[in-house]
Amino acid sequence: MSSSTRVSQSRRRLGARLAAAVGLAALCLTAAPATSASAAATASGMWLQNGRFTDAVLCASPDNNGTWMMSKAAAKGNFYCRWKQFGIDGQFSLYNLGKDQVMAFHGGNETPVVMEPEGSSGSGAHDELWSWGGQESGDGWDAAALQSYYDSGQNVDARSPYLDQRDKPRTDQVRTRGWRHGDQRELTWKKVAAL
Repeated sequence: MSSSTRVSQSRRRLGARLAAAVGLAALCLTAAPATSASAAATASGMWLQNGRFTDAVLCASPDNNGTWMMSKAAAKGNFYCRWKQFGIDGQFSLYNLGKDQVMAFHGGNETPVVMEPEGSSGSGAHDELWSWGGQESGDGWDAAALQSYYDSGQNVDARSPYLDQRDKPRTDQVRTRGWRHGDQRELTWKKVAAL
């Protein structure tokens, strides 16, 4: 199958998903008051907020296929920071509203988390699928590991890789990291309403 045929099929599948999401959002808006926060979140996507760096959200780059961290203040109104989850928590794709692509992981520890057209990874690799994994409780944490479905040992990592900045969110392209003993909050995320 040619690459243009795969992209065309990917766009049709994505169009069908978006049409379904818009239909669901319209249903929510007609069934609930116009001020309903849940209806607005459904219509405009959600943020993926980090468990350790609660002011940091995951965003797609408008300039390349990378993913980056951004403060909530900077992310406000930015559709490259808005996501829709398609599928159940154990196996889903993350569609980015600004990029019109899905998030993917192609294997390896500390490998970049990238954006790509849906279906471009091939049919059997599961590179474009994610799952919610390990969840810690207590202290109001309420976040779970965002892990690759392809390799559940790899999680989306928000912590800076630079030793002198380990208590800050990363400023380079977001990568994965394996779950290790001890405090792992930088590997956890939660869905919150986008502003």
